[in-house]
Amino acid sequence: MNWPSEIRNWLPEIRKLEYKDVSRYTSAFLGTIAAGFLIIFHFKPELIEKYDGFKLVVLSLILTLPLLALNAIISACLYHKLPDNHETTEKEKNIDATMGGLMFNFLTICASVLICYLWSLNFKWFLGLLAVFELLLAFGAVLRLLYSSPKAQA
Repeated sequence: MNWPSEIRNWLPEIRKLEYKDVSRYTSAFLGTIAAGFLIIFHFKPELIEKYDGFKLVVLSLILTLPLLALNAIISACLYHKLPDNHETTEKEKNIDATMGGLMFNFLTICASVLICYLWSLNFKWFLGLLAVFELLLAFGAVLRLLYSSPKAQA
C-alpha cells in the first residue's frame, strides 16, 4: 500500500502504544471532541459547512469542557471509595478518575442529544435534560458515598 510519508512516520509510533494509552485517547476524544461535535451537528448543522476543522474542534471543546470539570469531580469522588490497589500510583488513579469523568461527559451528552433528536426538542430542552442527568449523577454519587462510608455501615 502506498501511504503518504507523514502517515508512514506515525505508524511505528502508533504500534508502540499500549492499550491503556489507546483507551485514554479514545476516552478523551469521545468525552470532548466527539460529544461537542454531536451537539453542533444536531443543533447547528450549518456551522459544519461554515467553519473549518480547527474551529469546530475548538467549539466542541468549549461546549464540553465546563461539563467535564463537574463530571471529573463526581468521578473522583466515586473513584476515591474504590478499594485501594497497591500497584497503581497516585498519577494513575487521577488519570482513571478523569477517564471516568470523560465517559460520564460522553454518556450524559449523548443521552440528552438522543432524547432531543427523538422528540424534536430545542437547545433549551437539551440544557434542561443535561442538568437533570447531571443532578441524577451527582445524587447517585452522593448516595454511593454515604452508603459505602464506615459511618453508614455501623
